[in-house]
Amino acid sequence: MRIRPTVGWLAAVVLLAAAGCSATSGSTAAPPALPAEVTSTPTAAARTGGLCTVRHSYPPSAVPPGRVLTRGRLVAGVDPSDATMSHWDATAQRFEGFNIDLVLAVAKAIWPDRDPRSMTEFRAVRPGQGAFDALVGDDPVDVIATSLTASCRRAQDVVFSNDYLDSGQTALVRRVGTAPEYAGIDDLAGRRVCAAAGTTSLETVASYRTRDGGRLVPVQAENVIDCLVMLRQHQVDAVSTDENILLGFAQMAPDTVLVTAPPADNAAFCAYHVTSARQPCTWLTDEPHAFAFAKGEVELVAFVNHVLAADGPAGQRVWQQAHQRWLPDHPDRGMPSPGTPVTSWPPA
Repeated sequence: MRIRPTVGWLAAVVLLAAAGCSATSGSTAAPPALPAEVTSTPTAAARTGGLCTVRHSYPPSAVPPGRVLTRGRLVAGVDPSDATMSHWDATAQRFEGFNIDLVLAVAKAIWPDRDPRSMTEFRAVRPGQGAFDALVGDDPVDVIATSLTASCRRAQDVVFSNDYLDSGQTALVRRVGTAPEYAGIDDLAGRRVCAAAGTTSLETVASYRTRDGGRLVPVQAENVIDCLVMLRQHQVDAVSTDENILLGFAQMAPDTVLVTAPPADNAAFCAYHVTSARQPCTWLTDEPHAFAFAKGEVELVAFVNHVLAADGPAGQRVWQQAHQRWLPDHPDRGMPSPGTPVTSWPPA
């Protein structure tokens, strides 16, 4: 396994540990000032009903990608601070997470007789849309394997795999005793809600209007883990991104908890949510997760879709094992179906 290091996320993890020593429960009328590099963004238009999403991709193909075979390694861009999906394990000295397991399954399928970690290079990339920069240049990555929402707008710039995880955006707040400080997103009107720059999560925060017509105060940070640090230091009142990410944050920071009250009119966003006794669906959006590739990479996309095919026993086994290991509490319905393949990109 080859690794390209990064330092920004590590500083956030260190601050996160420090925040745990001083974080206290309860609301503050005047939160501390935001760090210099963090901005409060202007609010946008009212919520329009969610993103246009992309769930289906090219038909699967068992033919290994020739360009990757020739080069002799698979290069994946990952988020090193995502506890459930992809993170740097300092003890094991390697990347771990749900996305990592799926990328390694692809490498194993390309080189069945080799250790997949020895054939995979992981590189830290920016969150959201910013990750696409890593797909171009003199030494690009082959695949972006972050917690990336496949949207119609993004499909103009990159090619997506089939949807491999159904999730939705919700919010993480401080814990007061055993309860969330704010029951739901609609209780955060006028409060600072943090999300990573360049993400659909930030767009949703900026456009959301509560059931009483109130607005959130969107705060953007370079990485969403910076939002977790600021939440614990009372600089923001909530972190909002996909539930699969926030579950990992709640594990890292036991003085935080997911909201439990569903927002108004969110039934359409919960079609892929399994009703749980733990809590109702609190998703604000429908967030199909997919791997992203440079335009024209049909061969590699088709092979990834083959590895992850829902109708293949091997693909199901890999997915189920990774889900049970990293996302046992995530309330999705299971491995997504590849649906009807597309014949051209972007899909109509």
